[in-house]
Amino acid sequence: MNRTLKAAGAVLGVSDRKLRAWLREHRLLNHEGALIASPRLDGRLYVDTRSRWDDRINGYTHYGVVMVTEAGIAWLAEQLGKPITVTQHKDDAA
Repeated sequence: MNRTLKAAGAVLGVSDRKLRAWLREHRLLNHEGALIASPRLDGRLYVDTRSRWDDRINGYTHYGVVMVTEAGIAWLAEQLGKPITVTQHKDDAA
């Protein structure tokens, strides 16, 4: 399941602000909060493009949201020194 940075921070027990600050410090996000292309991020972080209707301009406004994959959650947990536990899905247990 892919998550926004806010949801990923909640899973990792880190605030959204601290997670973004860590990503900026390690040069994975720029000062605007946009993802910087890097081979280190392959399959971990990506940008999901979205749009919304804007009545002021009578058209769509497009923007990007930084998303974290499951592999990215595990990688971030390792980088941040946060232990994670992988559990079996309840449907697989039957």
